[in-house]
Amino acid sequence: MKKLQDALVAIRRSPYQSVLALSMVTVTFFVAYIFSLLAFGTDSILKFFETRPQVIAFFEIQTTADDVEKLASSMKEKSYVTDVKLVTKQQALEFYKQDHKDNPLLLELVTADILPASIEVSGKDVAALNLIQADLKSAKGVEDVVYQEDIVADIQQWTAAVRGVGLVATSILGVVSFLMIMTLMSMKVAAKRNAIAVMKIIGATNWYIAGPFVLEGMLYGFVGSLLGWGAMYAILLYATPWLQNFLGLIVQFPLPLQFFVYQLGAGTVAALLLGTTASLMAARRMMQRR
Repeated sequence: MKKLQDALVAIRRSPYQSVLALSMVTVTFFVAYIFSLLAFGTDSILKFFETRPQVIAFFEIQTTADDVEKLASSMKEKSYVTDVKLVTKQQALEFYKQDHKDNPLLLELVTADILPASIEVSGKDVAALNLIQADLKSAKGVEDVVYQEDIVADIQQWTAAVRGVGLVATSILGVVSFLMIMTLMSMKVAAKRNAIAVMKIIGATNWYIAGPFVLEGMLYGFVGSLLGWGAMYAILLYATPWLQNFLGLIVQFPLPLQFFVYQLGAGTVAALLLGTTASLMAARRMMQRR
C-alpha cells in the first residue's frame, strides 16, 4: 500500500509527463481494441459468406429426371452439404421467362425441352464447397459446374489484410508506448539517484527501491487499457444502430458479452505487462549505473 501511495505521488509530481505516457498507452490499446473488434467482425462476415456461394451443376439436355433426383439425393446425404436445391427443366423455363419477359420473341423460341435441369448445392465452409465441386464434376450426366470461388477468396484476402494492418499498427504503437514509459521512468529514477544511493547504504533491496516505479508503470498500463476500451465501447454503442442496419443479417447485434470480457481481460493483462516490463527495465538499468 505504501508503494502504491508513492507511485500516485510520483504521478502527481510530474503531471505533464504522466499525462503524455498515459495518453500514448490509451491510444495504443484503443487501436488494439478497435482492430480486435474488426477482426471479430470480419471473421463473422467470412463465415457468413463462406456458405453463401453455391455450387451449381448443369445437366446434359438428355439427362433424365430420375438421374437428376438421384444425384440430388446422394448429395443431401453428404456430411459437408447443408442444402440441395433442385431446378427442373420446367422451373428453368419459368426463370428464363422471368428474365426475358420484355422480349416476347425470345420466349417463343425457347421450350423446357432445350433447357438443362440443375442443382444448387450449399456447403458448411470453403473446404466443403471444393469437395462439392469435385463430386459434381465427376457425377453422371453433369455437363458444367459453376462455383464463384473468387468471392470467398477476395473476402479471405480482406480479412487477412485487416488483421495484418491491425497487428502492425498495434505493434508500432506498443513499442512507442513501451519506450515512452521506459524513458519517463528512467528520468524519474535519475532524479532520485541521491535518495536511491542512501537507501542502498542502509540496506534497501533493489525490489524495495524499484517497487514504486514498477507500480507507476503498471498504473499507466492499467488505466490506459481501461480508457482505450471505454472509448472503443462508446464508439461501438454510438455506431450500433447504423451497423445493425448495414450488417444485421451477417453479424448479430448486440455482440456477445463474452467477447468484451475476453477482450478487456486480454488487453488489460497485456497493458500491465507492458507497463511493468518497461518500468522495471528502466529502474534496473539506472540502478546498475550507481
